[in-house]
Amino acid sequence: MSIRPEKRVWDKTWGQDSKKVQISHTDKMIFNYLIKEINPKDSDIIEMGCGRGVLSYMISKYNPNTITLMDFSKEALERAKNLFQDIQNVHYMDGDLLNIKTDKKYDIVFSSGVVEHFSSKLRKKAIENHFEVSRDKVAIIVPAKPHYNTIRHKKIRTIQSFGWQEAFSKSELNEYCKQHKDFHVIISKRFFSMYGITLFELLSIDSENTIIDIYNKVIKIINKIFFKLQIYRIINFLLKPIEDKFGGLLLVIAEKRIIPPND
Repeated sequence: MSIRPEKRVWDKTWGQDSKKVQISHTDKMIFNYLIKEINPKDSDIIEMGCGRGVLSYMISKYNPNTITLMDFSKEALERAKNLFQDIQNVHYMDGDLLNIKTDKKYDIVFSSGVVEHFSSKLRKKAIENHFEVSRDKVAIIVPAKPHYNTIRHKKIRTIQSFGWQEAFSKSELNEYCKQHKDFHVIISKRFFSMYGITLFELLSIDSENTIIDIYNKVIKIINKIFFKLQIYRIINFLLKPIEDKFGGLLLVIAEKRIIPPND
């Protein structure tokens, strides 16, 4: 049986999020890796499964021609619209990644934290549809493995908030992309070693037991102190020299092949 994202899960998750979108340190880190590899200027861009649209919002500062935000969650699109309310040339698409209703081609097609929610044949189809609407570049960011992601994705609270997920190995995502012969992979790298790793994630226990609940609250308080002291940022910085082997996220970019004209 193939698994795909559930609309009710994401409507609930985004519905619990503030309508006033805050851009996190993690958002900024992901953006910094992405923007080094793409040039949005004068480009038509679409973000698949945009969520709040924070990556596209930061891309909007680099003078793209248009930005299209696509998501199947109306709660997500509502927050994206709030974030982009003062920005021109932004379009919104209430759409499903497996059934994209557009004939338009985009210079840059990208997604972050999306295709890991699909399994087997639907995973392949979700990736194919990135290429289907691209006339130049496809960029896909997903959780990487081997990494703590594999454990985190099986935790009850993770599944309740984000649904089913399965991280990608570098070779797996590369192979999916290489199936599109008119494109070639130009970037394939892991980054952000501490992605999803916090004291609370490592030590908290999924249980409704009263004693366990108190224990989890204590861990959460200590975790907040670690964030305030920027402990996780320091560790991530120290791991930077080996992040391509141990990074928690994987970025793969494929570019349309240039076919030389016939003489």
